[in-house]
Order: sequence, then structure tokens, then C-alpha cells
Amino acid sequence: MREFAAAVHAGQVVPERGGRFEALLVIGIGGSALGPQFLADALGSAGDRLVPHFFDNTDPEGMERVLARLGERLARTLTVVISKSGGTKETRNGMLLAERAYRQAGLSFARHAVAVTGADSELDRSAKEGGWLARFPMWDWVGGRTSVFSAVGLLPAALQGADIDAMVAGARAMDEATRNRTVAANPAALLALMWHHAGGGRGTKDMVVLPYRDRLVLFSRYLRRW
Repeated sequence: MREFAAAVHAGQVVPERGGRFEALLVIGIGGSALGPQFLADALGSAGDRLVPHFFDNTDPEGMERVLARLGERLARTLTVVISKSGGTKETRNGMLLAERAYRQAGLSFARHAVAVTGADSELDRSAKEGGWLARFPMWDWVGGRTSVFSAVGLLPAALQGADIDAMVAGARAMDEATRNRTVAANPAALLALMWHHAGGGRGTKDMVVLPYRDRLVLFSRYLRRW
């Protein structure tokens, strides 16, 4: 993922008509779209290497609005299609709409497309046979809700320009912290115990996460999917 993103940023992997990729279109549904969206909002900046856009539902009008925002930049847009099974209908619908848009612009979709999917899935085979730019595998035991540290989240983040090595290091540190059997040193255990106490041990209260920072606007939505 690092090597592919670096090649895109360096102009070694280029759009069909030359130049450099400037925008990123991520096509997914559920956690396979919300995770990358959350990372894009939380870590993005005005200096992003590729400006991210998303197809994250099946609303044709919404997808058309995204394509309208891209406009003539579609010729310099790299599209990442994400589906673990490779047969998710909502994702396929978005892919077909994007493919049509490229075709109407006189462009080859395959020259601008990357797949993130299970090995030998329907999408994997289509990408291989169609000569897409690249294919990145994801394990079958990774669910959409927890896929943000797989290729689902890391590839779009790397293309956008985020430091994915630092992201993984942070996740590793938190994984170690939340396996600590000393409760007072385990942040996840402390939060669970405090909430157990606040709810009288019976879940009598609901927890609401309100982010007071625009970058975290999608955090509570992503958290709810867990």
C-alpha cells in the first residue's frame, strides 16, 4: 500500500491522459465506506495529496452530485472499489455508475481503478480480467465495522497522504493497553466499569458521544457500528 501510494504521488502511476492523479473516489457501503470517510475527515488537510470523495450509499442523485463536484477532474481521479465479498450489490451499483461516468468522458475505467476485496472474489476476478491498476486483498475474517486498519482504511488514507505507519503504531499501542489485566491501567476496562456503574448494572442509561471538533463529526457514527 505504501509503495502504490508513493508511486501515485510521484507520478509513476498516472491517469490515462497523463498528468497526475488529483482526486480519490472511494466506493463502498457500511463500514467499508464509513471507516475511510472517518479517517479522511479526521486526518485530512488542505495539503492532501489526493482529495477524497465517496459513494457510500445507493442514492443515484447523491452519486451524481459527487460526480458533478469532480467535473473535469474525473480524468485525474483514482477510484477505489471496496467489497470484501466482491458481490455487494450496493457497491457494485456505485461502481457501475462510476464506470459509466468514465466511459461518457471517453475514459477507460480500468486505467483509473483499484480494488480492495477478498482473494478470488467476484470483484477480484473482474479487476484482474479488466486490467485494473491494482488489487489489494482483505482477509475474510475482517468485518466492515472493524476494517479500518486493513486495506479498506489504510489504502485510501495512504493515497490521501496520511502517515499510515503512525496509524498502525497507534493501533498497536492501544491494542496492548486494552489487553492489560490490571484494570486501573486499562482504559477500555475503566470505561466499561464506569458505564456499568452509571447504568446501575442494568444498562439503564444510554451513552451519547458528542464530538466538539469538526474533524470528528463521523466518529460517533463509526463508533455505533461497533
